[in-house]
Amino acid sequence: MSAPNQPTPPDFDGEFLEAVENWRKQHKVTEDDAIFTLLDLFRIHQKHWDEMRRRQMPSLDELRADMAVLTDVAKVLKEKAVKEVRAVDLPAAAFAAIAAALAGFLIGKFL
Repeated sequence: MSAPNQPTPPDFDGEFLEAVENWRKQHKVTEDDAIFTLLDLFRIHQKHWDEMRRRQMPSLDELRADMAVLTDVAKVLKEKAVKEVRAVDLPAAAFAAIAAALAGFLIGKFL
């Protein structure tokens, strides 16, 4: 069995290095400046957090599968709720309304 093709994450190193080089030239920063040590620490930090996010975030395929299951469950629950709705027929509703009105009148009369 072959493993599913995982899309490779975009590599922004080239763009990043070009931006750093442009910034270095613009501000006349030398190659041995301490800022480049900080830049290396930042890149280590960024790679660490990117790896953590990659491990914790589900893939879009997993999300689509979960959403499909939830949609199916919602449809089943909706169908079940529609079947369980009980309507009261008109004569029974009319009788209940008249009985409630008569009971209210009699309770008000004798209190």
